[in-house]
Amino acid sequence: MAEVASTRFGAGKVALLLMSSALSCATFAGAAHAQQAEEEDGGVGEIIVTAQRYEQNLQETPLSVVALGSEQLDAIGIDNLSGFDTFIPNLSAGGTAAQGNAVASFAIRGIGGAPQGFVTQESAVGVYIDDILFARPHGALLDLLDVERIEVLRGPQGTLFGRNTAGGAIRYVTHQPASVLEGSLSATLGTHERRDVSGMLNLPLGEDIAARLSFASNSRDGYITRVDDGSSVGDADSETFRLQLRAQPTDRLDINFTIDSINTSDNGSPTIIGEYSATDLYPAALYGAQSVGGPPVNVARVNQMRALMPASVSPSNYCGQGPVLAAPVALASVQACIQSDLDFYYSQTGDYSIYGGVPDRNEFESTGISLSLSYDINDAITFNSLTGYRVSDQFQFQDWDRTPIPLVQQSSIVEIEYFTQEFQLIGSSFGDRLRWQVGAFYYDDQALDTRRRFDPSGGANSAALGTVGEGQLEYKDIGTTSLAAYGQATFDFTEQLSATLGLRWTHDEKDFTAFREARGRIPVGAPPVLTAVPQSISGEWENLSPRLGIEYRWTPDIMTYVSVAQGFKGGGFNDTVASTCSTSPLPNCGLSAYDEENLVTYEAGWRSDLFDNRIRFNATYFHTAYTDQQIQLADPGPPPLVYTINGDATVEGVELEFMAAVTDNLLLRASLGYVDARYDGILYGISGQPTATPDTPYFRSPELSYTVGVNYTQPLANNAEVTFDLNYGYKDEQASFPQPSNMVILPSYGLLNGRIAYRSSNGWELALVGTNLTDEYYLTNGFDPTGPTTKPTPGLPAGVHDAVFGFEMLDVGRPQEFAVELRYEF
Repeated sequence: MAEVASTRFGAGKVALLLMSSALSCATFAGAAHAQQAEEEDGGVGEIIVTAQRYEQNLQETPLSVVALGSEQLDAIGIDNLSGFDTFIPNLSAGGTAAQGNAVASFAIRGIGGAPQGFVTQESAVGVYIDDILFARPHGALLDLLDVERIEVLRGPQGTLFGRNTAGGAIRYVTHQPASVLEGSLSATLGTHERRDVSGMLNLPLGEDIAARLSFASNSRDGYITRVDDGSSVGDADSETFRLQLRAQPTDRLDINFTIDSINTSDNGSPTIIGEYSATDLYPAALYGAQSVGGPPVNVARVNQMRALMPASVSPSNYCGQGPVLAAPVALASVQACIQSDLDFYYSQTGDYSIYGGVPDRNEFESTGISLSLSYDINDAITFNSLTGYRVSDQFQFQDWDRTPIPLVQQSSIVEIEYFTQEFQLIGSSFGDRLRWQVGAFYYDDQALDTRRRFDPSGGANSAALGTVGEGQLEYKDIGTTSLAAYGQATFDFTEQLSATLGLRWTHDEKDFTAFREARGRIPVGAPPVLTAVPQSISGEWENLSPRLGIEYRWTPDIMTYVSVAQGFKGGGFNDTVASTCSTSPLPNCGLSAYDEENLVTYEAGWRSDLFDNRIRFNATYFHTAYTDQQIQLADPGPPPLVYTINGDATVEGVELEFMAAVTDNLLLRASLGYVDARYDGILYGISGQPTATPDTPYFRSPELSYTVGVNYTQPLANNAEVTFDLNYGYKDEQASFPQPSNMVILPSYGLLNGRIAYRSSNGWELALVGTNLTDEYYLTNGFDPTGPTTKPTPGLPAGVHDAVFGFEMLDVGRPQEFAVELRYEF
């Protein structure tokens, strides 16, 4: 019998790691200063960021950076990381295929990876909370709680950040404790029973110590109606808590401790069914028929599935067969009957409704602890230590077909635990002409994904566990250890000309164990019986990634730069366990590895503030050459298999940003992103057959995206004011998944959000917020493992489309919604 081993570090080890970090830094550390946008009278405001780990005017940063402060996030109606990409060109942020928002998928300039968020995969986009890595996509669509700003850094950032920033980084920067008494309380009521409450209290505890407590409880109902019981899916309930403690015992020492808790739950992703197909593998097998090209029907496993629900869920009583299948039948004899049953449920649904099925459930819990210490060794050099630990647990149950018919279901439990430690020296030399930093990074991650699958080819019982009706068992257990050292320096040759040089070394090690029922079988016992056992594989990867840049300041208000930077992501493993180990021609019983990926990005930028800071115009061109890109593919089976291959690609495009302070009270904004992404050649899947070509749409890479916005402030008597914000964001059509045999081309869409707020001089604010004001119907994700095989497969010949599940899954974006916000600050 297979056993799922625990991956937990243990509290003692974590405490020891945190304590050792604190002791090693007791004599060294440096304040991470909270940055603010400083308004300039009569012009576009200056924005101070720390994208290069020191304070810098955004306009003087030789990177492609978007920074949104808390007020601008409020203005565009964004309260979490899901959906804010609509207003940031060349960024994609949302849920993963077939898993909704439970698992995040990020891509910058089309570079991201991990479209299904399995524990064996890593994203090329790093997410950081106050410079502490949020390493996994599970639960990463974070609520915005007491946020100072969100920074999006496009392009490789490996010489500046801890891990996996080949595509870019998303920095979640919170307000830090301060030596003043202040607080806020906010309540929101809105459409779909929205009920949000949040608050913050900053409390000085002494001359050198302060605490900051923030919390949020958000709740809203779903917007996809279940026909069978009138309930809804797509709801969102979350509770977030953060406690920050800050001590400054000397002018040189700054210590910050943070503990946070994230709890989310929902009753399923907002997924509807686009169509049903009776001739696919699973529906045909459930009704006793072998699909074209499919495996023979296993009568016992079919009956295991039928036993999950009463036969009455099939309007035709399984084509008159009753609850028990006696013997296989011909597909032609039941095809029309199967389609009639599926159409019975489909005909009762619409754009915002599904029939029902077993209710979905998703629950996520995460606790994080971080310790940041900073010490100014002298006026020119600062030593930083960043220590982070996080443990997360997620449970998910999904009835994917959205009917009572037991076609495909899955439950999963994901356990994640990781520790990060980063040391930095940041300084300046030669009269501030040389600005430099060096750092070392350590990462230790353990992740276990245990799944129970239900489908007619595999059945609903587990021989390994001896359970009935609880699904087939499979699990993936992976441990990752990474070491890195990096450095970057910028030297001012003149007041106008500067050059930047950086280098990063990375060493990754991974250990992977996989188990699947009826696979990885070896002879066990006497007489020997082929029995599934866990299979393991290990690997390591090493890389050097340089960065080179030149900046030139033509005037105090105009800067240009060119740069070239290499990005890297370590390799990994595929859960490709063979059925019988003794007959597999491959080592490790068929478990396979994929290579590291490397990319080189060439970038040229223009930054300018013109006409006494009334006009801001920025432009960036980039060209990325991808070598051995990690591309996820899916073979729906049976049994279902998701694996990664390597292939080359080219990504290039432009980013434009425009702001105009028309008057002291009227601000106009616009930005645009264009991406041309394509594979350089034919990609071959695990079967040796072509799976994508240069004509295949690139995953999560809309060709055109843009935003336009206007902000107007009307001063009133007694220092009160009214602000009006209107923002529109557009995304071109894009592919939902890398593989054309099951991707969905998501149509282009545009969202219009608005906000009107009254702010008094004594801390009160009342706002009316509207999102998706035009009530645009749009899709945020999709997965199509459904036939017939003759469906279009972009870039591939006809006849190769997947025809397994029997239904197409489409995730629908939120409709028009309104809310009223009341906030008090003191």
